[in-house]
Amino acid sequence: MKETSGTQFAPGARLTIQAVKEEHSELSKHLCSKYFDFFPLPLMVVNSHRQIVFSNQAFLKAFGVDNLDNFLAKRPGEAMGCIYSTTGENGCGTSAHCRECGAVRALMESILGNVNAEHDCQLLLKSGTDTSAKDLRVFVSPWEAGDDTYYVVTLMDVEDEKRRRVLERIFFHDILNSASGSSGLIDMLLDEAPEEMKETIGVVRSSLFGMIEEIQKQKQLLSMERNEFTVTAITLQGLEIVKSISLEFHSHPKTIGKQICVDNSSVNVAVHTDLALLRRVIVNMLMNALEATPRGGTVTLGLRKEDGKAVFWVKNRTVMPESVKLQIFKRSFSTKGHDRGLGTYSIKLLTEKYLGGEVGFSSEESDGTIFWVKLNQAEPIPD
Repeated sequence: MKETSGTQFAPGARLTIQAVKEEHSELSKHLCSKYFDFFPLPLMVVNSHRQIVFSNQAFLKAFGVDNLDNFLAKRPGEAMGCIYSTTGENGCGTSAHCRECGAVRALMESILGNVNAEHDCQLLLKSGTDTSAKDLRVFVSPWEAGDDTYYVVTLMDVEDEKRRRVLERIFFHDILNSASGSSGLIDMLLDEAPEEMKETIGVVRSSLFGMIEEIQKQKQLLSMERNEFTVTAITLQGLEIVKSISLEFHSHPKTIGKQICVDNSSVNVAVHTDLALLRRVIVNMLMNALEATPRGGTVTLGLRKEDGKAVFWVKNRTVMPESVKLQIFKRSFSTKGHDRGLGTYSIKLLTEKYLGGEVGFSSEESDGTIFWVKLNQAEPIPD
């Protein structure tokens, strides 16, 4: 072993190339190593000094070499061409830059804790005179092979995912700002416009409201699927929410020629939940009902108490075919064409994953179609 001390992060000590070749020879006889080439993702095996002992063909192909001899005994950053792998006194993992490297962090967590580890890693790679960027997700798992422990490092390219997230943030931020600004201008115009123009401006205003609602829905759904949403629960009066949504959607474009009403038998039930999410669930049920309702039809909202639960429901008279009933709540299923189908899926996702409730529906000739969401009633405030 070559003993070294100069490091600003991970240990710098290494095994000699001859010792690593001996490790490689032993691992080559192991049954598991014979299956690594079946993995489509780049994979390497490193020793406890973070030196490459073995790899699959996908790793060699990703970095343009034919033979592992080019990488044997090197550390991952040195093999991949990280621009910082030569700045530390003892190579990859030992410079100040390496403190923020997800690959080194994942390796050290796995080596020190004998656990599986995962980190994202942004690399700048130099090949000749060219420099390129790589966004990787690095997975590290300990592997007991004989008397020694090695670490299987798998690399997943997440460049497309990272770029998409950046574009989504820019898109949602910019378009919501523009739409909100337009909404304010329309409100000012509505106050100043002559009477004969107010109806037309009102239609434009309602169309813009519908667009903002749809953008907010998509933004929220994406954050929830990625587990990035934080639930903020407060005690709410359920019937007030139902009535406010009903009133708000009287001017929505999908309501033109249709009626929205709140069922007269509805009762108020207090719930302790997230206001934005509950609104989103009820709005999605309402939007689905409006889309299924022909001109002249009515959509009814309601709230009832049932076995200590608050049951929010939305009803329309159209009955779904059996083939549609069997696929409700699937993520990409829709009766409205391709690239749709997020409405009922998001109802289920929001209710069951974030609000701790139940969701269901019925669709029969006698009652029409009813979607319902059942949440726990709020605990009474002690005297």
